[in-house]
Amino acid sequence: MSWPMVETDLINVPAERVRATFTKEKHDELFSSMKNFGFTVPILITPKPGGMYDLIDGEHRILVAKELGITKVPAVIVEGDVKKVTLLNALANTARGSQNPMDVARALARCRDVGATADEMAAAYGHTREWVTFYLNLCELPDVYQAALHDEVLHVGHVRECLRLWNPEEIDACLGTAIQLRWKVEVTKNYVDQRMIRWQVAQASKDTAIVRAPPTVEEAREIVEYGDCLTCGRKIPRRDLRMPTICPECYELTQYVTGQLGPPKDAMQIIYEALQLYWRATRTNVPSAIQHDVGPQQPAEQQPSTPEDDAIAKISRSIAQEIVKALKGQGPGEGSGA
Repeated sequence: MSWPMVETDLINVPAERVRATFTKEKHDELFSSMKNFGFTVPILITPKPGGMYDLIDGEHRILVAKELGITKVPAVIVEGDVKKVTLLNALANTARGSQNPMDVARALARCRDVGATADEMAAAYGHTREWVTFYLNLCELPDVYQAALHDEVLHVGHVRECLRLWNPEEIDACLGTAIQLRWKVEVTKNYVDQRMIRWQVAQASKDTAIVRAPPTVEEAREIVEYGDCLTCGRKIPRRDLRMPTICPECYELTQYVTGQLGPPKDAMQIIYEALQLYWRATRTNVPSAIQHDVGPQQPAEQQPSTPEDDAIAKISRSIAQEIVKALKGQGPGEGSGA
């Protein structure tokens, strides 16, 4: 298929237009291709008064053509109004998939400025009205965040997550921290989830002091690196937390144990020592006090006792009787003594 040849000197490149990201490597690749195979892909232009043309798509091909000394290039000439041409320019560059989020956002803003509706832009780009609105809102971000999106320090996922927060101060703190700590999107989501939980607690308790100010960078780091244990309430590195798959009874039991005996490590030590006491007591025939109340058991093999075992046995007998009474529904101290 042949296209009309147009002199490059007659083609104006508008200052305000969509441009795809073009690295040195891509430039060298295009230069080599055009040098060896010629100008195989036509540019896209629209006619202007006086025999001139405005470029819609193909800026880098024109630049390389001039470097190679090519004065005429094949072109597809499109008749249309400013809105149509702007949409075509945006689509031609976006279709390459080499634009950063801010280039897409600014292309949409130019389409809007020349009269394109959200529905027209959504149809042209193959997305929804919500997608168009989201990208247009990127143009309202502070310059520092627009630059971070352009340089791909931030991704649109970061912005989507931060926008779930409830006020501009929280959003600003979240985006700034994500940049400073180089958070991945999933880490940002984790942070926002934790902040939203605190916000919901504040709303339910009507205590806005809980979320009066956004966290500092160090506080935000702690939020994403540590989580609260559901049982003891301590801060634990998230990598050490386990999935909270637990029935209500077990949850209440663990809360009771840690509430009575202290932190889990201390509680485990106390339970361990209590079991050791029980096992040693059974070896000194202490269960005879329990057997009297709960029924006969198989006789245990008599083991030699030590003075320490005898002391333990003396204390354990009275404790054992009190336990049996409690199990039977009697109050402490009721019934016969030891």
